[in-house]
Amino acid sequence: MEPYPEPPQLPPVVASAGPPAAMRNPVRLLRGVYGDVGAQDLPRWEAGERLSLARCAAACLQVKSARCLSHESAALVHGLWLREREPDVSVVVPSRPRHPHQELPLPPGAQRPVYLRRRRLSMPQKDITTVSGLPVSTLGRTAVDCAFDLPAHDSVCVVESALRAIARPSRYQYAQSSRRVEAARHQIQAAVKAQGRRAGARRARAVVAMASAFTESPGESLLHWFVRALGLPAPRIQMAIKNASRLYFPDEAWPEYRVLAEFDGRIKYKAPESLWQEKQHQDTLTRMGWRIERFIWADFKHLDVLRARILALFPTTVVRSARPVADLWT
Repeated sequence: MEPYPEPPQLPPVVASAGPPAAMRNPVRLLRGVYGDVGAQDLPRWEAGERLSLARCAAACLQVKSARCLSHESAALVHGLWLREREPDVSVVVPSRPRHPHQELPLPPGAQRPVYLRRRRLSMPQKDITTVSGLPVSTLGRTAVDCAFDLPAHDSVCVVESALRAIARPSRYQYAQSSRRVEAARHQIQAAVKAQGRRAGARRARAVVAMASAFTESPGESLLHWFVRALGLPAPRIQMAIKNASRLYFPDEAWPEYRVLAEFDGRIKYKAPESLWQEKQHQDTLTRMGWRIERFIWADFKHLDVLRARILALFPTTVVRSARPVADLWT
């Protein structure tokens, strides 16, 4: 089954003078607002996501002037992908706030300081919707705001997953899906243009232009951003490769160079049989003449090393002609 972004279930959040007795693990989110983010032994990524979702709900309860959640907060509620599991919480307010940034309580297990950001944005009612009972910017508007205001390596995850949620592409029907994807891209590009002289316009245009709706995880989006930011030729995402017995769908493929790049998350190898199956897949593709390189989250902490590994996959002529795309590095 192909994965698509879906809104997650929100943790219970209530206004209360103190920790509610009914909550098993109450966490203070804001002054007078508590949430139950679940068991203390949750995986780190899941605990961070649930805490962030609870903070979004708490902001809607406390900030009476808030019109909606925006940016990463809206992305979280929509179920879009984020590179950072505990982002700042953003709410759109109708007038310039006296205190735009408010540091939030740091509960046990939190990974980093987080701020409540009150943003004054022009947000027409058509750009606001309701998801899981919370007012949020629409999928398209969320992608636009993130493309303008976040670094490209962060916004690409949101933009690609928004395109995926809107167009619902299938790797088994690539041509038909591509038409839907391009229609969704044109809509987002028109929304970017409608923002006029807003700061970050060049970056927003660059991210939306290179984004693919065929990536299937935030790690794949980050890998896609990196190869395009290096100025390498555009890869085919989830391109079908056939052999006698089955189809393979590598994350990134350059068929003209017989090169594949795969992003591997831990979940992919939780079961021992998954590791064995992946080895068999790689052996088969290698026998078919493909060169394969695999990447993990930790690789993105050392971009110079990562750059060298990726460029080593390509002929010298390709490497020499590659020009970093400045707007994708900002």
